[in-house]
Amino acid sequence: MQRRNSERELASRWETEAVAAAKAQAAERVRVDAGAAGEPERRAREEQAMDPAPAQPRATEEGDARVLPRPLPTLTVSKPKPAPARGLWTHGKPRSKGRNCKRSSGRRSDEYRSQRPVTVDSSKARTSLDALKISIRQLKWKEFPFGRRLPCDIYWHGVSFHDSDIFSGQVNKFPGMTEMVRKITLSRAVRIMQNLFPEEYNFYPRSWILPDEFQLFVAQVRMVKDGDPSWKPTFIVKPDGGCQGDGIYLIKDPSDIRLAGTLQSRPAVVQEYICKPLLIDKLKFDIRLYVLLKSLDPLEIYIAKDGLSRFCTEPYQEPSSKNLHHIFMHLTNYSLNIHSGNFVHSDSTSTGSKRTFSSILCRLSSKGVDIKKVWSDIISLVIKTVIALTPELKVFYQSDIPAGRPGPTCFQILGFDILLMKNLKPVLLEVNANPSMRIEHEQELSPGVFENVPSLVDEEVKVAVIRDTLRLMDPLKKKRESQNCKLSSSSLSMAAVDILYIDITRRWNSMTLDQRESGMCLQAFIEAFFYLAQRKFKMLPLHEQVASLIDLCEYHLSLLDEKRLVCGRSGTLGGRPPDIGSPQEATPAAPLAESNLPPCTDKHSHPRHALS
Repeated sequence: MQRRNSERELASRWETEAVAAAKAQAAERVRVDAGAAGEPERRAREEQAMDPAPAQPRATEEGDARVLPRPLPTLTVSKPKPAPARGLWTHGKPRSKGRNCKRSSGRRSDEYRSQRPVTVDSSKARTSLDALKISIRQLKWKEFPFGRRLPCDIYWHGVSFHDSDIFSGQVNKFPGMTEMVRKITLSRAVRIMQNLFPEEYNFYPRSWILPDEFQLFVAQVRMVKDGDPSWKPTFIVKPDGGCQGDGIYLIKDPSDIRLAGTLQSRPAVVQEYICKPLLIDKLKFDIRLYVLLKSLDPLEIYIAKDGLSRFCTEPYQEPSSKNLHHIFMHLTNYSLNIHSGNFVHSDSTSTGSKRTFSSILCRLSSKGVDIKKVWSDIISLVIKTVIALTPELKVFYQSDIPAGRPGPTCFQILGFDILLMKNLKPVLLEVNANPSMRIEHEQELSPGVFENVPSLVDEEVKVAVIRDTLRLMDPLKKKRESQNCKLSSSSLSMAAVDILYIDITRRWNSMTLDQRESGMCLQAFIEAFFYLAQRKFKMLPLHEQVASLIDLCEYHLSLLDEKRLVCGRSGTLGGRPPDIGSPQEATPAAPLAESNLPPCTDKHSHPRHALS
């Protein structure tokens, strides 16, 4: 009687039928062995081993990724796994094999070993650390925030490529990239291409390097003014090593350049100032786009489908001697305008002094602007700029990582600052090798007292960029893709799919009069698709089953598209920069990518993400 009561208590504790069945079998084995001396104590010990008291859930930290508590051992219930949420991976770990569990086959253990998490060394991530941690958790990868003695798959650096002792894996910086995108080096590289292809490279303002070309600058300005006395230009002076708007100022005449002292020790670039920018809410703004340079040979570029729009905080007026020094009117730098009393921290992606670029495109589209044309021009600008930088980047790369010598492969996220003119033509302002990946901003609580507050706009854009970059660089991706089934499974073979196709096609063809076209009619296809969705994703509602199967099919189709693009990659460049097609197909020498945004389509990540 006492034993029956305990069994009832156990049955109420475990609610699944599979668990109850497993316990009944265990109890039966105990009955068979009953009768020996000391049997009651041994039976109690075995029942206790089979039914440990449930422990309190406790999350553990591994690296920096939080892992959910392990399920209780020995009793496993196999359930069809629902499709992962878009852009996210499900949490949890495979449970360890207990003594009373069924022994797994060697094939299953091989699959588990091959599906180990990707390892990321984040010890040098610096300001991008918060966004990187979120991305790693979403991907269910393994983070090493303090480094690791064993090699990692990916090393994430905050500033530059500076480790010569990394002999494997992937590093998120290219050697020499910081030097290549400095204002003087970038101007020289683009100028070479402007001399070769003036019509293709007319997106970069005319520039002069100071102090070396100061006399040339003075002479050319004077010559143009003599030919057109009505020309009243404005120029912007940018220190070569400056960042965050430091040292930038506007001039109306070459004689206004500050030649005394600092220019000799701090070279600069002087450019024609864009006097007629596109305005929104009477404010000037620029666009920060994130571009992933995945490979130099072959050249692969991915452009984020969303970026940031950074607004000035004072209504714009064309430059004059009276407003030339109004930095909040003419300079879009976030680090400058945040100190303006008019700066608006927004909890929306479409308002405030920092917004998503997609919200700007939606606004322009509502006014009848051809958004595809705008994107196409931006993609062309990005690709041609990278092409101009590539020759010297290859020299740096081969110098630090010679062919045949052990070393990591490299990739890098670049920040392109672009201005839209009033006629919607994009103009390249500069390229940043280390774009800020902070997802918070400083807020002044009281005079001189600040605290960091999460930024909705930054988090939405930057986490997606880093997450999709990691997906694209996933070193285990190809191995997983070769193991993942598409529609087939142990319960639904491809032969069964073929039989299903034949049965449904015959039945629907017998119901229709017009049989001139071969294959399935629309109604038959829908029936077959719903059936496959229900078989593949059993635990979801029907609409989620259908959506999950659509995502799965789109994902595998995108992989096929990329393979075709890779096969046709050779001979793309030729003697001049490639023409750019639609936003989804822009590619200089390789595909550009998959997710939330348009340029090059990333075929590797989930169908709705940030890199394209």
